[in-house]
Amino acid sequence: MIVVDANIVISLVYRMAGTESARAVHAQDDLWLVPSLWRYEVLNALLNLFRSGCFDLASAEAMWRIADELLDSGVRAVDPVETLSTAQATRLTAYDATYVVLARSLGVLLVTEDKQILRACPDVARSMKQFLSPPEAPLAVREKPATYKTRRAGKRGGP
Repeated sequence: MIVVDANIVISLVYRMAGTESARAVHAQDDLWLVPSLWRYEVLNALLNLFRSGCFDLASAEAMWRIADELLDSGVRAVDPVETLSTAQATRLTAYDATYVVLARSLGVLLVTEDKQILRACPDVARSMKQFLSPPEAPLAVREKPATYKTRRAGKRGGP
């Protein structure tokens, strides 16, 4: 279970530079959670791509349906007051802070390619590359082996 932001969703439904990574993220963890805000952000991104001539309206609608089917059961409520507080503390937009608050409230990672979120919230935010990388092995502390002096038998002084 992970939180993903709108740019990850767009990368999954529209073939672009991050599509293979988004597919790999989905293959690794297919339970994607989002705040209700995701709908408007994804719709706006699809509209902008359509207006810039990347595809026709029918394709935009098809991509929307795929995204909606994928995420409909993953929509979660987010505390608006916590969002406001987080946005202020991190200097993120309220939109971006919504994803951060959701991830923090659920104790899961937020996968994003947004550089501001990645810098401001390293506690929960991971890029697709970071998410897909194997976890780092914990550092092991190696101490120099101790040397012990042993007493030789018969060298003891005694009565």
